Amino acid sequence: MPTAELESPLDDLSNHQEYRVLLVSGNAMLKLTLPNFFEKSPISVTVSEERQEGLSLLREKTFDAIITDTGADGGEGLRFRQEVRLRDAGIPILFMTPAVYWSDMKLLDRIAEDPHSYYIPENADRKFMTAKLHQVIRSCQAESSRNQLRQTINRNWLLAGLLQQAMLPPWVYFGKNYEFSCFYRPFTRVSGDLFEWIPLDEERALFIFGDISGHGTHSALAMTAVQAFLKQIVRQKEERARCPHLIAAEINDFFCNQLHSIVHMSTLIAYFDFRENYLCFQNAGYLGMMCVDAETGEYVDINPEKKGSLPPGMVKDAVYSEADNVEFRFSDSSVFLSASDGLIDLAKDREGNNYLDVAMCKKLSSMLVTEAQHEDKSITIPFRAYHTLEQFGYLFPQDDLTMALIRKPLNLEKEYVFSCRVPADKKTVDEICEKASGFVTRCYQNETLSVNTELLLEEYLVNVIMHGLDEYEKLNEYIAVKLCAYPTELKLMIWDHGKEWNGLAMEHEDAERKLDELNETFSDSGRGLPIISMIASRIGRQRYAGLNESVFILPLPADDPASAPDETEKA
Repeated sequence: MPTAELESPLDDLSNHQEYRVLLVSGNAMLKLTLPNFFEKSPISVTVSEERQEGLSLLREKTFDAIITDTGADGGEGLRFRQEVRLRDAGIPILFMTPAVYWSDMKLLDRIAEDPHSYYIPENADRKFMTAKLHQVIRSCQAESSRNQLRQTINRNWLLAGLLQQAMLPPWVYFGKNYEFSCFYRPFTRVSGDLFEWIPLDEERALFIFGDISGHGTHSALAMTAVQAFLKQIVRQKEERARCPHLIAAEINDFFCNQLHSIVHMSTLIAYFDFRENYLCFQNAGYLGMMCVDAETGEYVDINPEKKGSLPPGMVKDAVYSEADNVEFRFSDSSVFLSASDGLIDLAKDREGNNYLDVAMCKKLSSMLVTEAQHEDKSITIPFRAYHTLEQFGYLFPQDDLTMALIRKPLNLEKEYVFSCRVPADKKTVDEICEKASGFVTRCYQNETLSVNTELLLEEYLVNVIMHGLDEYEKLNEYIAVKLCAYPTELKLMIWDHGKEWNGLAMEHEDAERKLDELNETFSDSGRGLPIISMIASRIGRQRYAGLNESVFILPLPADDPASAPDETEKA
């Protein structure tokens, strides 16, 4: 660096804040002159001759900057810097370099590789040294303040996102007459997508999907306001739930009068009666709702006349009439899928030049519904859809995305499938495991299989809750559990949003050896994996867009034959 005067050379040190500087050098002249430079200034210098002693001082005290020399070979100082960076990545380090090194650009370049390292000549005067120290320390402090502010903002964004998600329905629901699942992916930390589920009774429910214009803070705030408003108007007059056009009209009034049309919202309002297999919905500018027959895999056009209306908030006097409602009678095997515009805004490049088309969405939906029907994994479809699109190269979202699935349970499932959602709370695990054990007993009259199921399920759920989720995630998280009773085996499926991890299965001999070792040391920790591996004959593990899927096959114990579900009855 040049020895010319810096801006504001700061001969007058009276306005300086106090700085603590560590000098690490074996150079006798440097140790003599540098402390004298700042003898009557707010800059205090602590001298260390040995680099190891300097590292010890850094561990014991706080310093604002380090001054050192490059060492005899030029690399000694760099090795010292490497040790310092293991402890402090941002403290400024000033290298005092003799004139000979100013012609050695390789060394100077290596010093400059670190963003918080500087080099100055050994013959620099007091004025230059003072100004340089002031400059680099203030710069470091400003960056530290920016980083702290950035961390605070990120933490607030995280909390805002978690609070927003807490207002959403659970990602999965298993009811006696219907079930649903939802994939929710904000473009930023918060989202302008709306998904609202208002259960009316065990057989009827209202689903409202929305997409606020834009994305980010303003759309997220508008979405939160709309959610509160919707809950209020539907609960005041339940009959509105059967009339999507009336709800659309009230949403439009809310946007125009309360939000002053600052934003608008594409929305789809759907009333389901699962006893009568009746659907009535109004599409006000939303992407739409797809229907696939799970038995045939065929896509069903439920709105062939393309009925629809304007998004609420666009026009104050917009008319939402009953004639724009779509009525549809569906079969027990119908699977409904909805998605916000974020689906067709998925792109293959960052600039969004290669978007996903609707035709591909329909083909993918039919394929996934058929596969999921065969594998009893319907609730994973929104997550598997996003995961599959990522594999196809659609890696760059351009907007918030919400995808939801709604369907009736199959008649078969009502007798031979146990499904539930478990809050991420250890207090509920025992109750759920006891219910699962009772289901196995009813299906098989097999005590050994019942005990094994309860033990495996408890070990896995506790593991996810304790180690797979952080404290914030536990507040609103549910773990989905499904048990399928087959004549020769029991299949246990678990879905959670915990951390991604592998190595779930162990060889039987290894699992038994591990348990013996734990028994010898009286250790309670680490038993889950070997216990699971010894109980299950096969273990499968997949991850779809943040959703973990774990599948365990439990064979019927050979020494305790079961009165398993009859194959002909199951068919």
